[in-house]
Amino acid sequence: MKTRTISSFFMLTVLVAGIIATAPMTAAAADHPKVTIEPVEGSGVPGCEQTDDKCYGDNTIITVDAGTEITFSNTDSVAHTLTAGKPGGEPTGEFDSGLVMPDATFTFKVENEGTIDHFCLVHPWMTGQIIVQAAGMYNDDVKEHDDDHDSAMMDDSDDSAMMDDSDDSAMMDDSAMMDDSAMMDDSDDSAMMDDSDDSTDDTSNGGGCLIATATYGSELAPQIQQLRELRDNTILETESGTAFMSGFNQIYYTFSPAIADLERENPAFRETVKVMLTPMISSLSLLNHADIDTEAEMLGYGMSVIMLNIGMYVGIPAFAILKCSRLVQTKILTTNQDR
Repeated sequence: MKTRTISSFFMLTVLVAGIIATAPMTAAAADHPKVTIEPVEGSGVPGCEQTDDKCYGDNTIITVDAGTEITFSNTDSVAHTLTAGKPGGEPTGEFDSGLVMPDATFTFKVENEGTIDHFCLVHPWMTGQIIVQAAGMYNDDVKEHDDDHDSAMMDDSDDSAMMDDSDDSAMMDDSAMMDDSAMMDDSDDSAMMDDSDDSTDDTSNGGGCLIATATYGSELAPQIQQLRELRDNTILETESGTAFMSGFNQIYYTFSPAIADLERENPAFRETVKVMLTPMISSLSLLNHADIDTEAEMLGYGMSVIMLNIGMYVGIPAFAILKCSRLVQTKILTTNQDR
């Protein structure tokens, strides 16, 4: 009997110790909730930034506590990145997922208070915002509100008329707070729409040139600026140019992310790509000096530049290979005749 009592007391002590040990962990987990950001379906094509849901649905603009764990879950059918910063500028460094393939995830924590803008390097029209506030700020506000409400209820428990007045006043305060909150949300949404509009102006029907950016190291490089000005000021000014860019992007973004990643990992490959890009960028610069005012002129100059590039990248190598082949055959015949 004595042994059983001691055994039961020991088990009870272990159980209580376990509860005490896990309580701080549970509280810590509650203090730092997890948030998931998902792109809307089809956000890899320009247009989602002009919808009510934007490109990240309800989580386009989120407010979290410092220390919150955020997971970017790519539920779309194409690869995306979640990169801190704004389109057209340098990444700010708070987080950068790299290329996240469909059904893959990227998890990070936000530690510092402030507002963090983010976008997709592959599809720059996809923009969002994370507002980081002091840890536990939301819970403290709720607790203070509850304490004030309980105190008011106790003070007014003997006076029903005053209680009614207090309730009415509280309802008016809550209503005012809701109005202020709505105005703040509208302000944030408006600011986000402005940013989205700016981003749309810069990337509509275009998007970032991933290969050239990885090659020259920055979107602010002169070569990238040249390509962007050519796209925005010349090609997209015509319907035929806009249609060409739309079709080109559908193909380009299927392979360019992989090449850009390979360039970042392999400096020798990056230098090789730079040598290969130089003739194309030089030929495209001809369009900056052309006076293009009509669809016919756009088609004419466009086809000329395309044929020029085909000649440089296909015709010249093919001619060189054919010439070398004939020289080898001639040498073989000469050798056989000498024997």
